[in-house]
Amino acid sequence: MSQSDRDLIQNHLARYCFAVDRESADAIAALFWEDARLEFNGTHVGRAAIRACYEDWINTKRAPVEGLRHMIYMPLIDLDGDHARTETYVDADAHTRRSGRTVLLRSLYRDRFAKRNGEWRFLEREIVPMRSLYDREDGN
Repeated sequence: MSQSDRDLIQNHLARYCFAVDRESADAIAALFWEDARLEFNGTHVGRAAIRACYEDWINTKRAPVEGLRHMIYMPLIDLDGDHARTETYVDADAHTRRSGRTVLLRSLYRDRFAKRNGEWRFLEREIVPMRSLYDREDGN
């Protein structure tokens, strides 16, 4: 059974989440085209710069937590030939290694995909942080 472009894009989004959860900067970078652009902790252009961004993120932000898991919701996918735009809500949770405190994060992924030689990859990705449902005004 062949997969539709929508299925391939949705699987690509899930593949990204698993790569991030498994702490693999190489696997993450491979999901982007060589000329891709990433808006996450700054602007990063090109696969090498994107890989370096995630390597730094893994070492500084990912390493202090365990059990990270991303949960994406049904993406909005707008196809236009060999290009697509998607918006996907995501929640992520984990525990801090030191205290065991629960970490809950919410974001929106805004993506532009390109299909080249029959393969979909990220051409642009913007990760938009959202306020946690559990934030309190008193900071606790």
